[in-house]
Amino acid sequence: MWRRRQKSAKSDVEVDGNQLDADQHYNTYMSADPTTLDSVKGNDTYGWSVLLNIMEPLTRMDEQDGETVRVPAGAKSWESNDDGTVWTFTLNDNKWSDGEPVTAEDYVYGIKRTLDPESGSLNSYLITCIKNGKAVNNGEMSVDELGVKAVDDKTLKITLEQPTPYFLSLTDTRAMLPERQDIVEKYGDTYGAEAGNIVCNGPFKMDTWTHNSEITISKNDNYWDADSVHLDKVTWKIIQEETTVYNSFDSGSLDTCSSGTPEWIDRFSKKDGVKSLEYENTTLRCHFFNTKDELFQNENIRKAFTYAMDREDINSTIYFDTHKPSYSWVMGPVSTGENGSYREQVGETPLKDIMANQDPKELLLKGMEELGLGDDPSQITVTLSVGGTTQWLRTYGEYFQQKYEDVLGVKIELEQNEWGTFQSKINSGDYQMGYMSWTIDYNDPISMLEIMKSDAGSIPTFWVNEEYDKLITQASKEMDEAKRTELYKQAEQILLEECPVCPVTNEVYHGFVYSYVKNISTSPFNTMGMKKVYTSGR
Repeated sequence: MWRRRQKSAKSDVEVDGNQLDADQHYNTYMSADPTTLDSVKGNDTYGWSVLLNIMEPLTRMDEQDGETVRVPAGAKSWESNDDGTVWTFTLNDNKWSDGEPVTAEDYVYGIKRTLDPESGSLNSYLITCIKNGKAVNNGEMSVDELGVKAVDDKTLKITLEQPTPYFLSLTDTRAMLPERQDIVEKYGDTYGAEAGNIVCNGPFKMDTWTHNSEITISKNDNYWDADSVHLDKVTWKIIQEETTVYNSFDSGSLDTCSSGTPEWIDRFSKKDGVKSLEYENTTLRCHFFNTKDELFQNENIRKAFTYAMDREDINSTIYFDTHKPSYSWVMGPVSTGENGSYREQVGETPLKDIMANQDPKELLLKGMEELGLGDDPSQITVTLSVGGTTQWLRTYGEYFQQKYEDVLGVKIELEQNEWGTFQSKINSGDYQMGYMSWTIDYNDPISMLEIMKSDAGSIPTFWVNEEYDKLITQASKEMDEAKRTELYKQAEQILLEECPVCPVTNEVYHGFVYSYVKNISTSPFNTMGMKKVYTSGR
């Protein structure tokens, strides 16, 4: 609880017994420029970290008494009918940053635009559970037939195809964010591409966006819960080189950082006035294969490149034992619900069991024979594409050049692109093997598994398996948690056996923040953004 002594000075305000600093600002960073702040078209973590602060989802996930709980945001309350197929949300009295009222129609428009095939949204797969969602997204029905309706300005009604056990978890994803139709239509393809080309309804509003340099946002006084927002300004520096990040944090020009380098982890852990945050994250680092590629269309070739990895050595050599070797597609912290951790229920390392007694070189030669490519692996050259131009990524590529040549006898060429170019290339299929990290949108195994359905397109491997699709579709409407978990397990097994994707490591977050920063997130499932953050004693 907080109390205000004088409205004129923040230094006279206490929050949780802490005296607020008069100057409320927070300096953080991201490692690449967001591709866009159009929530319909963007799907990278850089844009999402901004959108969580400038836009207001229907609900948010907050940390309370050591637990992560769903709390009101754009909606002040919600209820469903008896079988969970119709959800009604009553909106808070909120305004956009230009003073216009936020209405249920704004949420309707955002959801419809996500599922409209003309938008080409990479997030549409998330909400095809809405009635007629799949048909609309496939162009078989008009968006006007979608099961989403503004009953009045403050009442949003969403009808689902069938009971969906994780539906509420979708309400704080970018697939269901509101958008103003007049603003989207005004700016067209440039909506969300510049600071001035977007209107905001979250705790903060856009101020500046100097591409590949800096993004600043400031408190949105029109926000429905503005009294709970204490930061006046948040700045993201866009910094690719890790050493620059560490030096900036060390000097105090950044208020926070994370590190995967032991010497810096050790240094910051011992630094006066710094708090350490460590937890297994919901981010998987992986390789993925273009299954339309002449080489990687072959399952045995994909298996060879997947099985050739020594994940313990990668974790030790590349990540200095700061992450966890990954032998699964769904990460450790992910829960199925009341039964808890998915991994504890179905096993921690299914890929390790699949790989047992398999010789990667033999699989490669078998695949080459099936493709009529002879029996000399040294004639094979594969391009590994990465989304960045940093020295770390160059070192990462050089590691795999050496290891794949040692184990398989093939040659690897490294292609480094800026993030936007990388995304454009992989989305168009202009790659062979790629590397990226993927962070889940919500806490359920299907959030990782559904991105590999043939109609998802999130990681464009172009892999199609009808049985996999069928299992995920079945799981999406199975209300019995144990049965749903079994369907997830079967689907994950197929994915790991056919190897369109290749898990490498699960991220462990090693974060550091100066102790004057309060209410910083300590959970991978927190979606409050900077709303509750403040500084005291800077």
